[in-house]
Amino acid sequence: MPTSSSTTASQGTRLADALSDYLAGEHALLELRCCAPKRLSALIHDLARPLHPPLERALARGLNSGELAGWLGPAETLMPAMMRRFGLDAEAWADVPRAAEWRVTCRACPHIGTCWQALRHDTDAEACRDFCANAEAFIAAGHESKH
Repeated sequence: MPTSSSTTASQGTRLADALSDYLAGEHALLELRCCAPKRLSALIHDLARPLHPPLERALARGLNSGELAGWLGPAETLMPAMMRRFGLDAEAWADVPRAAEWRVTCRACPHIGTCWQALRHDTDAEACRDFCANAEAFIAAGHESKH
């Protein structure tokens, strides 16, 4: 089926907008890494602070790729928030031997950027099960604590 010129133009505009957003996010990330590394660290660790969407997506890509792995301790920043998402009290579980295993799993997770974005956007536990390597362990721990 032939495409109309307005459809092609619309697709071209969407592609140009997506590229512009991508480049804006990458540029902002580069500036933060080079000129304001402490600020970058604070932005990454603050899960509640609103961010410009292109920068947020650039940060998530960098976290998922490992490029920004040194900027975020996922077990220290993300795991407590994810535990709360699954109904667990992170402080109460901090010294339980299984928690050490969970931290190892969290640190090795290939979905750190996905997790970071999900926690920033209050994604529910059910949706987090799709990517969280500790989800089933958290669910099991929740069941155990209720008995």
